[in-house]
Amino acid sequence: MTEGTAVSAAPVAPPSALVALAWRLAPLWVGLGSLVLGAVGLGTRSLTSVEATSLAAADGPFRTVISTIIRNDPAQAGQRLMLRLATTVGSDEWTIRVPSALAAALAAGLLVILGTMLLGRVAGVVAGIALAANAGVVVASREARPYTLGILGIVVVTLLFVIALERGGGWRWVPYGIAAAALPLFHPLAASVLAAHGAALLARRDRANLRVAGIAVVTGTCVTAFLLAWMAADRFDASALGALDLGSLGRGVAGAGGWNPVLAVGAVVGVVFLFRAAHSSAPEPWIGVLVAGLIAAPIGVTLLAAVALPVHAGALVLCAPGVALGVGAVALLLSPTRGLVTAGLAVLLLFSATTIAARLRQPVDEDWRALAAAVKSVRGAKETVVVLPEGSGAAFAYYAPHLTTMRFARGEGAWIAVRARTADSAIDASRPYVSTPRYALLRQFRYGDDLRLQHWVRP
Repeated sequence: MTEGTAVSAAPVAPPSALVALAWRLAPLWVGLGSLVLGAVGLGTRSLTSVEATSLAAADGPFRTVISTIIRNDPAQAGQRLMLRLATTVGSDEWTIRVPSALAAALAAGLLVILGTMLLGRVAGVVAGIALAANAGVVVASREARPYTLGILGIVVVTLLFVIALERGGGWRWVPYGIAAAALPLFHPLAASVLAAHGAALLARRDRANLRVAGIAVVTGTCVTAFLLAWMAADRFDASALGALDLGSLGRGVAGAGGWNPVLAVGAVVGVVFLFRAAHSSAPEPWIGVLVAGLIAAPIGVTLLAAVALPVHAGALVLCAPGVALGVGAVALLLSPTRGLVTAGLAVLLLFSATTIAARLRQPVDEDWRALAAAVKSVRGAKETVVVLPEGSGAAFAYYAPHLTTMRFARGEGAWIAVRARTADSAIDASRPYVSTPRYALLRQFRYGDDLRLQHWVRP
């Protein structure tokens, strides 16, 4: 009988060690999952007017960019600096949007840690997944806009708050105070969560040695208030974005919940559970106050700001971290029955996949790439190009950098690119820039829901 050669096998870690490693790596794989959702096909869509305008403002030396931010739009400081860093690598659509996807991925990973500290490891992982799979966050992570940067700021500052509050030690409040003061630079609405931190601190006022904590929260809030006042003064001269009505508010709140009924219902159930302090498995009451505040504070501040300032309801996606923590609390509620947690997570992922796919399949609002290509191919030698409103000129210039645009129609004909929801409103918007009856509208083309291209010629 021939003896086989003995092969030494590498030691295999016991199942308990593998499970422990998987839990420790949970923030990493949740963050990677978020990054994949945000990065796939990132450069396929044309830049919007807002993205192109921010990119144009971020072009140039750092000193010039910072000077422009201070003079013109301090509310966009974080986004402009992030874009300036991205342009050191490249200026294509994929490159300038990657920072948004990275910010969303980092926020999802850190939320796992925050949720674990507040609610336990199962609830923390569920919360991170709920943020990563939120269709509103996924859509925001695919745009060169400051929303995911604001979400990241909220998660980071809240994590620093919980670390300082739970582990004690006066020095831990120093990084929290610095980060809290810088929140408006991430996104002005992100600073609203300081109200949630203050409310949570008041809910835990029975704990001793909270004097330093109170000083840190108040100091951060005072610096934030100064920055917000500066940003608000700058915004008084900005063009209005439209009144904040119930419809736009509802759409903003729906976006914060990812247009997903499972996320919305889960957040409500989770917050209600967190306030049931008498329940044997419920966390301390201040945690419920904190989570509820992370959802309610951005909504309340948006309503207050809308009285005097132009606001955009899309910024309410910054409620998403609070929504995700509320969903994580449901996992805590269901944790005695592990099968229910698994089933609930499966349902959440199914609905999330459906809503993400539906949102990503929606037609683009503005296809400047196709419009610029069309103008370059059909424009006559003696025809001019006009872009309306003027703020959209950066988008056209990005895709047609060598074509000169005019303020008014001239020459034998004019091609007018105009942002408008309907054909009639596009014609009304372009008439002040076209001398009629010297010119007549020959035809009109559509490049997305909000973008039209008109050809005006001499009769």
